[in-house]
Amino acid sequence: LPDFGMAYASTLAISRDRSLAERLTGGMLGFQAVLSVITLAACLLAGRRLYEGVAWAAVAILSVDLIFKSLKGTLRWVLKAQERFDAEALSLLVERLLLLGLGVAVLASGRGVVALCVVFAAVRLVEAVALGGYIHWRVLPLRPHYDAPLWWDLLRKGLPYAYAGAMITLVFDVDAVLLEAMRGATEVGFYRAPVQVLGGLTLIPRVIGYAFIPTMAALHLTSPATVSELYRRGSKYLLVAGLPIAAFGALESPRFVHLLFGPEYAPSAAAARWLLPAAVFMFLSNFGETTLACVNRWRTIVIVSTVTLALNVALNLLWIPAHGFLGSAWATLVTEAAYFALGAVALHSYGLRAAWLSSIGRPLLATAAFALTLWAGRGLPLLAISVAASLVFVVATLVFGVWDEKERGLVSGWWRRATA
Repeated sequence: LPDFGMAYASTLAISRDRSLAERLTGGMLGFQAVLSVITLAACLLAGRRLYEGVAWAAVAILSVDLIFKSLKGTLRWVLKAQERFDAEALSLLVERLLLLGLGVAVLASGRGVVALCVVFAAVRLVEAVALGGYIHWRVLPLRPHYDAPLWWDLLRKGLPYAYAGAMITLVFDVDAVLLEAMRGATEVGFYRAPVQVLGGLTLIPRVIGYAFIPTMAALHLTSPATVSELYRRGSKYLLVAGLPIAAFGALESPRFVHLLFGPEYAPSAAAARWLLPAAVFMFLSNFGETTLACVNRWRTIVIVSTVTLALNVALNLLWIPAHGFLGSAWATLVTEAAYFALGAVALHSYGLRAAWLSSIGRPLLATAAFALTLWAGRGLPLLAISVAASLVFVVATLVFGVWDEKERGLVSGWWRRATA
């Protein structure tokens, strides 16, 4: 809500015309300040009515954290638009390390959930101020201002992305609401554990998508063939990343869940067997949506995200009563596959073709080598056999010719510079 899709829309505009950066960024920050006040007031009023005690304290603190998190997200989008990926990645890494380290320290000391929430708010505040200072002095001046025509334009252009983001958030969360209503909180706990793993994996398509956004957005009017090539390459990279995760989930979910969450979560393995394979569709659908945004097909994003949410709700209502959290896992897998298929068909109709049949064959062969290694070493410790299977997968991508000449040359150049 504090962002309302403005940062995404502005990033696309700045990628096409860098001269717009200062005005768009200043107007966006000014409008975001107003939206943040409204959002904070709404969260606090709703939280005060719905919660009390520790839960209310957590809601209040995390509502403030939401504002800092949104500001930090906007600043990171500014860096993406300027292709300052090194600074953006460093900022994200520092934030996550601080959250992890301080969060573990607070919980280990026995201070509880309220102190943990304070850690999140404090880290995000410090990070937002530091990143804002860096951008102001090294990238472009940050001067929030009131500009009614610009604010209206930002709202109008950001609304489709805000809507699609809300739909995706609901797809990830509405199943838990339905599951608790029909089967109780215990099943939600077993289901949400592997869902959190799937949510964490969204970082992979985001990294690739964010790296491609400035170029694809800038070239879609002048060089559509280049955008098609980038779409094919990005999709191939995500197949290479997602297929081994799918194989790992299908083969090793019981041991993985035991290692990550403990023996109490053993029932979660049944859901993980379906949820982790959904990662490959999630990767591709995420990148497909990014490509649609770069070529200004926002109406398609709205339609696809709405249809996908409706499908997810329908499947959960159909399968939860009889199958519980396993039904929710099935619904998630089918939903992600549908999201990918609908986006791919839309892109194909706009002339952006990923050549799926020729793109998937070699990565599938490499993944088969990965899966065979996992299966053959199932008696070994999970970490050891996972590392071995990953090494086999890397070698198999070379043996089966997953990488073309341009990609091999790029890697060779990096290696020569790193060892020079």
